[in-house]
Amino acid sequence: MSKPVTLTEVHPHRVTTLRHYAHLVRADRPAVPLDLELHYTALDPFAIRVVLRTEGASVRWSLSREALLLGLRRREGIGDVAVWPVRPPGTPGRLCIRLGPLRACAVFQADWDVISDWLDVTLQLVPSGTESDHLQWEDFLAPLLGREEA
Repeated sequence: MSKPVTLTEVHPHRVTTLRHYAHLVRADRPAVPLDLELHYTALDPFAIRVVLRTEGASVRWSLSREALLLGLRRREGIGDVAVWPVRPPGTPGRLCIRLGPLRACAVFQADWDVISDWLDVTLQLVPSGTESDHLQWEDFLAPLLGREEA
């Protein structure tokens, strides 16, 4: 079986999408291969949209970009999302992401270096600490306040 292709796209409107693969991790059972898509846009600068697909099913989730960035180095997250690195000696490493509450969650793994490289692309589009500068409050508030859009 050939290795799936990793594709990172960057669009002119400060949008990037990563198409890669992941594995659903299951206790005492073989991992299930998944198609992974990560989407980032400067229009929603704090969030990463995640799509996981397998034959006949898909799930969508939103994650904090900051949680993913911090999760590259240490366990991060509370509630329904947690992210942590797994780096066995002699391997390139994996990034684990848990979605859902502990009693009914899914844990998937993807290549640490691929996710890290893609997150670097998101930081080029919107540097850390400047996310609020990219929110377009005027466009959102104008109709609510009875004004023409800016």
